[in-house]
Amino acid sequence: MQIHQVDPVAGWIPVAQPDRPLALSWNSGVSALILALAELLLLVWLLLRWLVRRQGGRRRAWRGLTRQIRLTGQAFSEPVREFLGFRAAIRRLTRLLASQGVAALAHGSLDGADRAARPDAAEAFGFAVTVRPATRRDDGRVAVRLAGRGLPRPGHPWETGDDPLVWHASAVDAGRLAAPDEQGAAHPPAGPRVLAPLGLSDDGAVFLDLLSGPRILSAHGERRATRDFVQAVAACLDLPGGSAEVLVTHGVHPRFDGPSLDTVLDALEAAPPEPARPVVVVCANPDDGQSARLSGLARAGALCAVVAGPMSAHRWEIRVDSRGRTETPGLGIVTDTAPLGPAAARTARSRRVRRDRYKATSVRPAGPPPPPAGPDPHGPLPDRYRPVPEPAASGTRSHPVPAAVPESPEPVGHGAPAPRTAVTRRSTAAARPATPAAVTPVPPPEPLAPAVHDLFAEPEITGVSAAGTSDAESFENPRETLRAERRNEP
Repeated sequence: MQIHQVDPVAGWIPVAQPDRPLALSWNSGVSALILALAELLLLVWLLLRWLVRRQGGRRRAWRGLTRQIRLTGQAFSEPVREFLGFRAAIRRLTRLLASQGVAALAHGSLDGADRAARPDAAEAFGFAVTVRPATRRDDGRVAVRLAGRGLPRPGHPWETGDDPLVWHASAVDAGRLAAPDEQGAAHPPAGPRVLAPLGLSDDGAVFLDLLSGPRILSAHGERRATRDFVQAVAACLDLPGGSAEVLVTHGVHPRFDGPSLDTVLDALEAAPPEPARPVVVVCANPDDGQSARLSGLARAGALCAVVAGPMSAHRWEIRVDSRGRTETPGLGIVTDTAPLGPAAARTARSRRVRRDRYKATSVRPAGPPPPPAGPDPHGPLPDRYRPVPEPAASGTRSHPVPAAVPESPEPVGHGAPAPRTAVTRRSTAAARPATPAAVTPVPPPEPLAPAVHDLFAEPEITGVSAAGTSDAESFENPRETLRAERRNEP
């Protein structure tokens, strides 16, 4: 048992405890902030309730709020969607213009529609075609617009809808129109066509044949959009491999100072072009006299014309608005021409790159094949320093001797060593019996640029490769051999 001593004073006197606040003090910053937020929430609730009652209830107010949110989102996203759609339209139109199959399908569709319509309507002709090529998921679609009276009901593969002047067919069936018929007879060759692109319509490219009808295409409307459209059409017609010769006159493009329209018309009246190579004149704002001359030459078949601005003549007329949309009065053709200019530029660049690549890969130098040993790692040498072997009848091993100097005189500087000429003449007499037979080179189809020639040229055939490669190791450095010959001379 343990006994603890307790202090009597400590045991009976209570100890004072520190003050504990039971609530927040009203003079603190936190309390003021909480009261301000509560008052603000109360005011917002009262305001919302008043607005809801004014709108006619919670349901009507909610529908109005969602509609405003949707419209605001569309207003902010519409420029982005238009930009992305414009880029997609440029890519699609570029693929359609760059594809040779699309142009062939357009030609074949127009020719097939003409063959199907002309037995009953001799004056009917197809002048415009919309091509949407086939894909792995779709057979595509082709729509040909015809002009004429008394058109018959189209047969397979053609079909008509609400407009009897528009014939439709799948791209797969239209592609077989150029094949021989059931009896195996080939179709008669059709005349030339100049297809001018008008833009996109329902993911398909629209082409207008300038050689059909009045042969004049006139675009009017918003000034800047009209000029852009005419410039894009001229660029598409002037692409490499086009079927027409394009003459752009003064005033069509501010950076192209072409000849005047009167000068071009005078030249065409003096010397009409060949029918196999049509001429397309691109001009802007012709006057009445020039319009009459254009119309007369077009009726005579001497030219086709693409005009920026109105004109008084028989023509195809297209109206272009400020957003690049086109409408053709009386024909019902509606297209989007805004991506036509960038698509033409991309197509021209791709064709130029493809053409340069084809030329570079198809260049082959004329003459015999190169030696199996390969070119000299030190680079090609001039002809007068190329090694030539000695005659085999000498009974000694061939040694490198400098080749002969050409007969044409060369300018020689003062103080040049004379023994070089003597050595060269002796080597010429010794090397003549062993010189291989001359091979007549075939001239290349067109002159090559120096950079392309140096890059793809193969080593020339010399006496070393003609005599054999058994002693090729002794000709690895002809310069050293030439120096040794000079040192051994008396």
